[in-house]
Amino acid sequence: GGTAGGAGGAGDALRERAVAASLGAESSVFVSHSWHDSRQGKWAVLKRWAERDTAERGTAPLLWLDAACVAPEDAGALELLPLLVSGCQRFLILAGPTYANRLWCV
Repeated sequence: GGTAGGAGGAGDALRERAVAASLGAESSVFVSHSWHDSRQGKWAVLKRWAERDTAERGTAPLLWLDAACVAPEDAGALELLPLLVSGCQRFLILAGPTYANRLWCV
């Protein structure tokens, strides 16, 4: 949880690149993480994972990233989290040092 870096932050850039997808979309992956862990560290791990996953499956994963899909000021979107998680085919945890302390992330 937390903010996507505030107004004009990384979340805005990600939302500009987001694409609409249906619940249960092919190759969809919900990415769970803690905002308190290193952005660069999470990106490096996610990038390596996505490259391996693409090579194994023959198609790039469709990632559900909170920063890309939910504006930080839209607190009501958290109520939809269970639906959004269940609407993805897979669940990926980027477990950094603070992840376990942020149990609502799971």
